Amino acid sequence: MDVGVNVAGPCSQRVLTLTRSWPGVTVHRADCGTGAALVFSGCQVAHLHEGDEAELLLGERSAARLGPLLAGSGRAWVDGGTVRLRLGGESDVRTLLSLLSLAIKSCAEGGCRGNAPWCRIGRGAAVR
Repeated sequence: MDVGVNVAGPCSQRVLTLTRSWPGVTVHRADCGTGAALVFSGCQVAHLHEGDEAELLLGERSAARLGPLLAGSGRAWVDGGTVRLRLGGESDVRTLLSLLSLAIKSCAEGGCRGNAPWCRIGRGAAVR
């Protein structure tokens, strides 16, 4: 279900456009109260917020494995099982899409911890 959520940033809009055809992925209003959620099997695996900020529920194992690489980019921050990204261009969109695939895999393997409680951006903890 696409509820017509408003995501202001052009990179976030591009992500929504590119994932519209992904099997099993739908767009909903983010449970944290701000932006759009990409939902797979009832789990909000990613949130797209104003200012082209995104947060993904990647899962503890994947986040720990990729954390050092992502931190080195200067555009992504790992916080437990979540990854926060600042989207500034096409390479960031591609990074988000790759991480979204991992988030969907984690969800499919039972890694979904619910929806809004994991989202720090929606609770006011902006990307550094």
